Order: sequence, then C-alpha cells, then structure tokens
Amino acid sequence: MKNVLMQGTGVYIPSNKVYNEEIDKHFEVLGLNAHNLMEHLGRRKRYFISEGENAITMCMNAINNCVTKNNINLEEIEMLIFCSDTPEYLSPSNALKLVGLFGDKLKNVNIAFDINSNCTGMIQGLDIIHKYMLNSNVTNALIIGCFCISPIALWSDTVVYANFADAAACIAISAKDENQKRGFIDTEVYIDAAYYNNVTYPKCGMSKVPLKSIEPNEKRLEWIPFSMDFIPEYWAREITKILERNSLKPADIDYFIFSQLSDAYNMKTLELLGISEGKYHFLGKEYGYTGNTCPILCLNRMWNTYSQTGNKIVFCTIGAGYSIIVQLYEF
Repeated sequence: MKNVLMQGTGVYIPSNKVYNEEIDKHFEVLGLNAHNLMEHLGRRKRYFISEGENAITMCMNAINNCVTKNNINLEEIEMLIFCSDTPEYLSPSNALKLVGLFGDKLKNVNIAFDINSNCTGMIQGLDIIHKYMLNSNVTNALIIGCFCISPIALWSDTVVYANFADAAACIAISAKDENQKRGFIDTEVYIDAAYYNNVTYPKCGMSKVPLKSIEPNEKRLEWIPFSMDFIPEYWAREITKILERNSLKPADIDYFIFSQLSDAYNMKTLELLGISEGKYHFLGKEYGYTGNTCPILCLNRMWNTYSQTGNKIVFCTIGAGYSIIVQLYEF
C-alpha cells in the first residue's frame, strides 16, 4: 500500500526578539494594557521580522533549514504548496515565486500553488498534499507555511500585536509503498461561520487597498474581540470523532500537538479527554502565536521525540471565522 510520510521539518524564526516588558511599555504609551491577556495566554516573548524580511524570505530560510537538517535533495521535489493568510504576493502565487527563486534546484516541480485557510492552513495543506499524493504519481513534495503578522497588525490591538508573532515552517513529504498502513491516517474538519465578521484583513477589503483616500489603518487587520472559551469543548468533540472512527481512545495517542494560541485551552482539552501530563508541549511562551505555522514549530522542536516508529500523533488547531481541523498521524 502507498503511505504518505513526513520526512522532516525546518523552521525560520526572525532574530528580532520582543519580550513582554517591551509590549507593556508600547501599550502604556497608548493608554492601553495587554499584560493580563499575555499572562492568560502564556506569553513571555515573540519574534517580529526586521527590515528587508517578508513572507518569501522567511519561507526560503525555512526551506533551507529543512533541506540542511534532513538531507533533502530539492531536485527530487515535484510539488510545492504555500500556506498563509499573510502572503507577500497575490500574483503570481507565492509557491511559484519560491520555485523561481530556487531556480534549477526546484526544476522538477510541476505542481505549485497557494492555499489560505487561516490558522488551520498548514494542517489543511498536509491533508491536501496527502490526498493528492495518494492519487497521483507524485512522490516528493514540500509544504511551506508562513505567518507574517507584525506588518499588518494594528499597533493599538492588544490581542494581535501583543500576542501574535512571525515565523515560517517547512515539511518534506514523501510517498512510499509499504506493507503496513502508517503516515497520514485521517482528518476531521468542522466549520461554523459564527465569527466570520470578527477577524478581517484587510479591514477595508482588497478592492479599496489601492485607494489613496483609505487610511493606512483601514488596510490593516481588524480583530473584534470575542469569547473563545468554547474551543476546548469543540476540540475534544472533534478529536473524539476521529479517534472513534479509527477505533482508538485518547489514551492510545502518544502526543497531542495543538494550536499555540492558549496553553489554558490546550490543557482544558486534554482534561476533557481524560489525558494526564506528558503528552503535550507548549511553545507559545517562547515563540508567541504564529498562526498556521505554530503546530509545525512544535513538531520541529520535538521531532526526535515525536518521530519514533509507532508513535501516534494528533494535530488540532482552529482558524479565524471559525474552522477546526484535527489530523491523525502515525510515525
């Protein structure tokens, strides 16, 4: 049977490190306070891009990191997917840009496109690439994700500017014929558009971005605060669905990789599933919330632990609007 497998990961974190104390001072000048929210979400520091950096440069660095760490031969890559809701370009696709920038190294890529499903992006991308490879002759692919939030966040936004951060991640994927089923096993997606109007970028809409009459802040991201306390219950429900469908129980899962938005929500989800400590790691304190890349940053950090043969992993995250995605993977 054909299995689709992760061969390794790579990441890029900007060098511009920003601690909570700097964020506190920033909002004090504006007469605002984000300290309690940062504490609640488990923040300590985050990283913002510097001048000259953008989604493309970050992704190039993430690809290079993945190649170096995992001895990937780029000339064997046939497919490349770019996942982001903060792309540098709309045309041509950022995936095509990356193929062009790597030149002959990616000369055998014949499928390259972008997807945007907000903060579920890279996990959704893994589902797409997995199903594509199962039903085609593509054997080697890269999936690249980027979250370049600092240039578009309102400086007065105590949620986004205080807690979100920039990062890029890359995963090398291969299809192999094997005797036993492993790799990507199953994916569960749930959509509820109840909060479709709470997170909008650009606030003014793309048709108005070129207009000089539109104020710069209207071209940035708007976040209208809303309660997210429903997340643990809904995550636990969707995780239970996918486990039951595959004749598994929560105790059968070796590690859970969640969104790094809130340590408290992640721990509550595990509590609802009846899971004790030891199967989960939180990196949001170090990296901030990095959108669709954050589960992969966690996977990258813990790769040697997670990737032991036979380990079962559950990815679980949420995207603006909102959508939930749960993915089951076995190493």
